[in-house]
Amino acid sequence: MAAATRTAVRADVRSASAAGRGDDLRARAEEALRLAGVDPGAATPLASHVAEQARLARDWATVCVAERAAGVAAMQQSRLDVAVERLRAAVAAGRRAGEPTRTGEARMSLAGALLLTGHPGRSLREIDQACAELSGLAAARARVQRAAILQDMGRLDAALDDLRHALRVIRRAGDAQWATRALSNRGLLLVSRRELVAARRDLTEAAALCEAHGLAVAGALVEHNLAWVDAQAGDVPSALDHLDRTTVLFEALGLPLGSVLTDHAELLLSVRLVDEARELAEAAVAANTRDGRERHLPESRLLLSTVALVQSDLDAALDAALTARREFVHLQRREWATLADFASLQALTAADRPVTSARCRRVADALEHAGWIVPALEARLLAGRVEMSAGRTTAARRDFARAGRARHTGPADARARAWLGEALLREAEGRRPAALSALRAGLRVLEDHRATMGATELRAHVSTHRGEIAGTGLRMALEARDPRSALGWSEWTKATATLRRDARPSSDPVLAQLLADLRSTTESIGEDREAGQPTGTLVARQVALERRIRDHCRHASGGDATVRPPTVEALAGLLGDHALVAYLEVAGHMHAVTVVDGRPRLHHLGPAERIRHSVERASFALRRMARGDARPASVEAAGALLAQSCAAIGADVLAPLATAVGDRPLVVVPVGWLQSVPWSALPECADRPVSVSPSATHWHAAASRPASTGGRRAVVAGPGLDGALAEARDIASLHPTAALLVGEDATADAVSRAMDGAALVHVAGHGRLRADNPQFSALMLTDGPFTVYDLERIATAPRHVVLAACETATTAVVAGGEIMGLSAALLAGGTATLVAPVMAIPDIATASLMASYHRELVGGHPPASALRRAQSRTASADPAAAAVAASFVQVGYGGPEN
Repeated sequence: MAAATRTAVRADVRSASAAGRGDDLRARAEEALRLAGVDPGAATPLASHVAEQARLARDWATVCVAERAAGVAAMQQSRLDVAVERLRAAVAAGRRAGEPTRTGEARMSLAGALLLTGHPGRSLREIDQACAELSGLAAARARVQRAAILQDMGRLDAALDDLRHALRVIRRAGDAQWATRALSNRGLLLVSRRELVAARRDLTEAAALCEAHGLAVAGALVEHNLAWVDAQAGDVPSALDHLDRTTVLFEALGLPLGSVLTDHAELLLSVRLVDEARELAEAAVAANTRDGRERHLPESRLLLSTVALVQSDLDAALDAALTARREFVHLQRREWATLADFASLQALTAADRPVTSARCRRVADALEHAGWIVPALEARLLAGRVEMSAGRTTAARRDFARAGRARHTGPADARARAWLGEALLREAEGRRPAALSALRAGLRVLEDHRATMGATELRAHVSTHRGEIAGTGLRMALEARDPRSALGWSEWTKATATLRRDARPSSDPVLAQLLADLRSTTESIGEDREAGQPTGTLVARQVALERRIRDHCRHASGGDATVRPPTVEALAGLLGDHALVAYLEVAGHMHAVTVVDGRPRLHHLGPAERIRHSVERASFALRRMARGDARPASVEAAGALLAQSCAAIGADVLAPLATAVGDRPLVVVPVGWLQSVPWSALPECADRPVSVSPSATHWHAAASRPASTGGRRAVVAGPGLDGALAEARDIASLHPTAALLVGEDATADAVSRAMDGAALVHVAGHGRLRADNPQFSALMLTDGPFTVYDLERIATAPRHVVLAACETATTAVVAGGEIMGLSAALLAGGTATLVAPVMAIPDIATASLMASYHRELVGGHPPASALRRAQSRTASADPAAAAVAASFVQVGYGGPEN
């Protein structure tokens, strides 16, 4: 009897111990599931250990939870094959345990993994089964999951219905994690329906929940979605800000970056930062391939196709589009496959391969049905153009009319494209004035959008969107032989973005410190190179600093003002006895509009390629002549080539205008590649002052600025040039009140203070033109590079600037005819007159020209006349000095102080 009792007692103890171990395993399984969403690295080993122990104990309910935790963690880490395997094991364990709730929850996670691996049909079947197995809060969570799957399959109405019902239950239950997920998903759905205010409201609520409840992973995803909303709304600075924060969060949490890289590339492409977009798109393809994210891979590949198309890499564009389409079809993502069809269509058209209007319409219809607004408009316009080229105007007008319907709603680029469609419709109907009115409406949309951007480079690059609209207006003006209209439309193809720049706040401590760090790093690189030390680490730091500066400035918002080109009457009121010559390039031919005594005239000049060839030859000859070590025979040959090339240029671009302009001083507005013309070396300019301006709008703004009243002057000499110090001292002696900044005094801070509001600033030193990023073009000072970003922090730009530094008059011409670089930044800030060279110059050969120029200024001659007189005096000197003199141009307003 006693033995039996003892046996029973031992059995009860063992049962109690097993129960304790079971409770502990279940608690640890739940902990692993909690960690899977916030710390997948910690969740994985815990879940695997618990699953192993629970199997030994035949505790299948705990096995279900642990395997689900392991599967969710694997999904977060993009180990999708592992995720599917573990989640199938979780479903099997739940069924073995006879627990439908746990089984249904495991099916929910499995459905998500199947979707990510590109099996939407299987995913939907699993989630439907889960919804049938669950009830209450668990069923509401399953509906959130099903909504995401339906959204991916393009069934948006059904997805919204699921979310609406699920949110009511989830909110009542106070489930923050799932409320966040539901709100975030609904926000994305609302974006696709262009309900942006409601979308931002949902995402803002989701972000607040993440912050309040410490939901790090969910918070990172919401931050990513907020970037998407801002991008769709056209708020590029805010979208970039969100994407930068998203990248930091994803990297900290170990989340896959492929989708972030894709969105970032798409945003940069929208403002035509094409090279950066290509780099990020390729990185996105590589990341999604490496991480096995089959669902995201074709999206990044499709974006790569678009970027390659913009870069005219047509083979790569077509290959990426066709591959993306096959992948979308495999994933049963028909709407995205349609977008890939459109990308293929664009690549074929760009390669001059035949496409039919019927195919264009089919693609346009499918894109409209899928909600792709802008591509649908593009396809519709393409269909109309195909019909027009075939002479079928009635059919073309139908396509243009459909495209024009979207001109009052949607994002800026969609509305602008719709206005272009409306313009083409009106032109086809013979209503030319109404067509021009539609084009102007499209430009207003884009200009208002551009004005919201604070960063110069964003405004400059986004101008490419106006190119086709302005080009259409210019074509119509030339067909009508209307010089007034041609000048107006040509201004929209030239530089105006920089005129919108507000000065960077000089009190911005972050930017100030970044620029100081960049100068220090650049100086250290130079010192180590001179000492023969490795510089790899420092160069990497320089690249990182430049990226941080660029990104910091891109986040700035713009104002509300936009810039409009001046009228002919406004220009005539400031031109006086000068003649304005604005050059236009259309369909491979050069034209010019002259404005003399208030009268505009239109001139056809001939093939552009012939003139371009002469300009290239002249530039080569100038560089050869300026070399002090060239052989006499080489210098003589270069002189002959220069004379021959300049005669050819003059014969093509000025001689045909002789009747209109006579011997008047000129204000020249070149197209981008004409900016390197040595105007003073042209026979037609031998005895006349010439002012060059990137646009008539720039010149009008410069000529309208009031004269400087402060009268402060400054002369600066940068390091590393033998003649700079002597040049600076000679020039300072001509201006007795000028501040002389040389040696250790020539620092960035000192130069900034001296430039702020000055009447005249002369800088002799090294100049660096950065073709890869013109915003980092710089003047070299004692403490390092003085970049465009530094210039943009000066509250009031100096009125008159002389830059005796290599290539400082040269600007980078980007999308839409916009300019960037040192001279662009000065003109933007308010500098009325700039004198600088268009090529690299030897410093010794510059000093006499610069001294002569300043003597002419002191003698009362206005800048354009002073430069012409100084160049004439130097022309008879040695060839190097003559070449240097010819390379200098006066940019902006060169007349007397008004």
